[in-house]
Amino acid sequence: MAPSAAVEPSPLIIVVSGPGGAGKGTIARALVEGDKRLVLSVSWTTRRRRVDDADDAYVFVEREAFERRRTEGGFVEWNEFLGCLYGTPVPDPGDRRDLLLEIDVAGGRQVLGRYPDALCIFVDASDAILRRRLLARGDSTERAEERLAEADRERAEATSLGYRFVANEDLGSAVTVVADMIAAHRG
Repeated sequence: MAPSAAVEPSPLIIVVSGPGGAGKGTIARALVEGDKRLVLSVSWTTRRRRVDDADDAYVFVEREAFERRRTEGGFVEWNEFLGCLYGTPVPDPGDRRDLLLEIDVAGGRQVLGRYPDALCIFVDASDAILRRRLLARGDSTERAEERLAEADRERAEATSLGYRFVANEDLGSAVTVVADMIAAHRG
């Protein structure tokens, strides 16, 4: 009998969601910097660049380019949020690293439909902290209030989908908790 080849496990899909201002992006970047087995998916969006967006935060495109990519089946998930389109590109099949998606809960629902074993984590903070962070990053008062109203809906949907919740009141602690969740999910 020929020896059987070891089968590599499929890469893990990790979804990090949460309301605007919860610190999802900061946590995601810290996780990727600290774990060479993780790669952060860079979403496409039609929204305008904000003052606090890192150069590689998104692929910023016009609506027509986004819709063309969507029609071609180029997204794992996509969604329209407050008038802007967001989409996660289909992963590169040759990349064996675990894929971290920083997306909204509606996108998480789509990912779970395609990858039922995905680890879904909802990063949250109190409304007072969210409001302060939203205003500090340049959102108008009206936009911040829209995002806070949306946060309640997102929390309820995340609960119904079985997301695991992490409070981001202290960044270091939140990163550690999420890293531990990923390690436990890897087995």
